[in-house]
Amino acid sequence: MKKPLDPWPDRLRNLATVMVICIHAAAPIAHSAGQDYNSHWWWAGNFWNSLTRPAVPLFVMLSGYLLLSKDYPLSDFLKRRFTRVMIPAIFWMLIYSFYNYLAHGSPATVVETLKGLVTGPVHYHLWFIYLIIGLYLAYPFLRGWIRGATKQEFWFFFIMCNFCTWGYKMMAMWLNMPMGIYFELFTNNAGYFVGGYYLGNFAIFRKDEPLDGYKFFVPGYLPWLLIFLGTFSTMTASYIINTFFWKGQPDVYFYDYLTPNVAMGAVGWFLLAKRSFNGSPLLDIERDFSAASFGIYFAHVLVMDYFGQLGFWHSMAHPFFVSPILTAMIACMTFLAVAIIRVLPGGDKIT
Repeated sequence: MKKPLDPWPDRLRNLATVMVICIHAAAPIAHSAGQDYNSHWWWAGNFWNSLTRPAVPLFVMLSGYLLLSKDYPLSDFLKRRFTRVMIPAIFWMLIYSFYNYLAHGSPATVVETLKGLVTGPVHYHLWFIYLIIGLYLAYPFLRGWIRGATKQEFWFFFIMCNFCTWGYKMMAMWLNMPMGIYFELFTNNAGYFVGGYYLGNFAIFRKDEPLDGYKFFVPGYLPWLLIFLGTFSTMTASYIINTFFWKGQPDVYFYDYLTPNVAMGAVGWFLLAKRSFNGSPLLDIERDFSAASFGIYFAHVLVMDYFGQLGFWHSMAHPFFVSPILTAMIACMTFLAVAIIRVLPGGDKIT
């Protein structure tokens, strides 16, 4: 008899989905020009934006945990995973291309539309699809390396990812000292992808569990501490850089997903889910929301824009209250719309 799957990955996926929506509800407050960075209005947007910034890293880490923990025949992996991604991606890219044409008159021709699918992203939130495709292409090589990697090799990989993604960028931006060495394997989201596998398989929380292999003990307070430090450092660094060091357009560097402050929060949320999201079996609505999460990611911007046309938008009242309320409204309405699409013939293929 097969062991029931742990519920925490589905719950973490649901959390990350809601967090993405909250980013899009709060970011216009935190990112807008001409803000008074000492106002409670901006600090409210800054808080929600900083708290939910780990959303995309969580998706990448969860993909790494679920994919790299299993061996798939290459042909089967490419066929199943790319079908799962490319069919809905192309459908929604075409939807957003038409949406952009209606709103802005561009793309104006079929050739421009097809070119936009390749150069992307068609709409601001669809950049994530290009990221996922790149990680899927790297899966066969990373999986082969992981099977034989030692603990020291894992940590060497993470150290190099930290330096090449964070240190390299900081040297170029802040010290005007770009390095000439190309660190292709260790840059961008590869660290999150492999990190999700490592944390998901080797982090333990019981003191009586043996630390065999690559396992390491995680104190119960550590996830909360990382979430607090990640959120606080994102908020504070964003305030400092815009108040004391930058004049002109808002500097959103510390909101970037590939920063140590956001990574700290992402690790905290991931460990918290692994530790605390297994208390009870999944409810049907949790399972359905998780199954619809890909479609919700695609469609929520359309629902958010529609709400904006109706007057429900990020600045209609104080953002400390509006951001979570608007997030809940958009999440529920988009889930309902995607659930209806999924019961139609072929609907599950595009969501």
